[in-house]
Amino acid sequence: MSQSFVGATQPKTPLRVLIIEDSEFDARILVNTLRQGGYQPTFQRVDTAEALRAALRDQLWDIILSDYNMPNFSAPEALKLVQDSGLDLPFIIISGGIGEDVAVAAMKAGAYDYLMKGNLARLAPAVERELREAEIRAARRRAEEALRESEQRYRLLWENSTDAVVLMDAGGVIQFANPAVEEIFGYKSNELVGQSFGLLLAERVRGEYHDWLQRYLVSDRDRTRQQPAETIGRRKEGQEIFAEIGFTDIALQGSKNLVAFIRDITERKRAEEESRLLQSISLAVNETQDLNSALGLVLRTICEATGWALGQAWLPSGDGTHLECSPAWHTTINAADQFRAASETSTFKPGQGLPGRVWVSRQPAWVRDLTQEAVSPRAAIASQMGLKAGVGIPVLADDEVVAVIEFYLLETREEDERQRKLISAIAAQLGGVIQRKRAEQELRENQEQFRVAREIQQRLFPKAAPHIAGFDIAGVSHAAEATGGDYFDYLPMLHDRLGVVVGDVTGHGIGPALLMAETRAYLRILARNREDVGEILTRANRVLAEDIGYERFITMLLVSLDPQRRTVSFDNAGHPAGYGLGAAGGVKSQHRRTMLPLGIRPDMAYPQPSPSGLSAGDILLLLTDGVEEAMSPEETIFGTERVLEIVRANRDKGARDIADALYDAVREFAQNTPQLDDVTAVVIKVV
Repeated sequence: MSQSFVGATQPKTPLRVLIIEDSEFDARILVNTLRQGGYQPTFQRVDTAEALRAALRDQLWDIILSDYNMPNFSAPEALKLVQDSGLDLPFIIISGGIGEDVAVAAMKAGAYDYLMKGNLARLAPAVERELREAEIRAARRRAEEALRESEQRYRLLWENSTDAVVLMDAGGVIQFANPAVEEIFGYKSNELVGQSFGLLLAERVRGEYHDWLQRYLVSDRDRTRQQPAETIGRRKEGQEIFAEIGFTDIALQGSKNLVAFIRDITERKRAEEESRLLQSISLAVNETQDLNSALGLVLRTICEATGWALGQAWLPSGDGTHLECSPAWHTTINAADQFRAASETSTFKPGQGLPGRVWVSRQPAWVRDLTQEAVSPRAAIASQMGLKAGVGIPVLADDEVVAVIEFYLLETREEDERQRKLISAIAAQLGGVIQRKRAEQELRENQEQFRVAREIQQRLFPKAAPHIAGFDIAGVSHAAEATGGDYFDYLPMLHDRLGVVVGDVTGHGIGPALLMAETRAYLRILARNREDVGEILTRANRVLAEDIGYERFITMLLVSLDPQRRTVSFDNAGHPAGYGLGAAGGVKSQHRRTMLPLGIRPDMAYPQPSPSGLSAGDILLLLTDGVEEAMSPEETIFGTERVLEIVRANRDKGARDIADALYDAVREFAQNTPQLDDVTAVVIKVV
């Protein structure tokens, strides 16, 4: 379906991008991805060496994105030109299919990162990282220039730097160290004077440093700066840290010296590892065949990444009264079968045991020693096995706990906030996956997948319209394929109000049907707990945006009907307009799209609408685009005016008759040619 949308403008970060690419289409894809990542790019596309030289000479750029192979140019050639220009510009290679060896060679040659064109999810984070690193390098260059002005300025800078700054002679013997060295390495400055610089490095990398120093002194005498490199440092007490070290030459009193700028990047490396772990789990879980496989993969991955010895999952029972043990589990304990058997035969009511407490609180819970939990049915077996520390994490899909995962150790352990947050982040990803895997598993269990999907979709549609005094309500939906992307529903809301929703998931078939089911579940839960239709759409969008890729979104028109006050409120997320007609057939109100569809931007805030009054004879009409955009064999559009004419001509009939008349008119207009799109309409008549 083709639609245009008007969304609230959000401030974006300006970005000057030089794109080395022979495909205008691919360049536009990169620019659009950057816009979706929060940037406002201005760009130029070049595909020859001459054009690149001119662009570097004539304009200032923040970053360069380059295809690898082009008819008249290549990324290695472009990289060499950029390096020869003397400009320090982040250079990221984005290719449709280069091998890992080629990518590694490009990185060694000076490229900062590489991405595949088929997976641009890392583009915005990679750009943000490289811009940050470029600013760090620029700041470091400015500091180096200031250092050369005078020895006194050197000393002032070193003493106030948050990075460790170490001055050494040509033999690597430390002559001076600034105060920051104590915070990073635990040594006082005077303790390091006269010591070898290798003292600050882990033993396994000292040999590499010594060899590098000799090569640097022999072959790089004219070089004034060495790009920072990551290595392993060693604190005074023996603890190893990740460090980033950059070197520069300096002449003092006629002698050549080296200055090392050292930054502790341990926290950054841990964050990067955790980010990669989250990304790899997300990708791997999406490839699993069923829910138990997804849970098993998550349990195993968490145990391997954090050192927990045993992991299990608990799922709410069908009636929601207790938790049951999932078949998925992972352990490195040889004698864990007895504990596992006890878990499989146990159930936990709300508040009972570690899983039950997490289920009720919806918050992580840490147990320092499981054997002290006398109320747990597994405490005795845990004591025999030697199980001690445990942690339970809720898996949430919006406000619903869809699973509880728990992990145990053979030792007591105080609460580790970092581990708890990491496992919680993984669990947050798992929540939406559990719902999808349940739906996917249900489909795979039946060989006639399209028939089953059709049955599922029909079950999702309301079996009958609600009976509300003073209102006649009816809805119809006719799918173009075995399963369609259209959706409508009646949502019981707080204070005896009724929510009426009409939506359209991009595409047709099983995928949109599953996404429709997920959306329906979110809306039903939210409608029972939230009053404002804008807040309902905002919360639903926040969750759906995590589950939907760039290729899908959901348009939606949500109505809140207050029978007691006889008022109605609309909120439109990128959906075709809804109409309010008076008793005489004239258009009283038109509720056009005002915000983006669901699933495009997770930070979208949908407004709280003002209610409008209803009178006897009024008709509210909610549609999907399959009605207005129906085509005749002559490729004429059915259009809005025909829609309104049909409603006016049948306004004295019941709501179901109006909806049926509208569908019949659409099919007659198309002369019963194959239906290209779903046709859905909901009619609300005030009587």
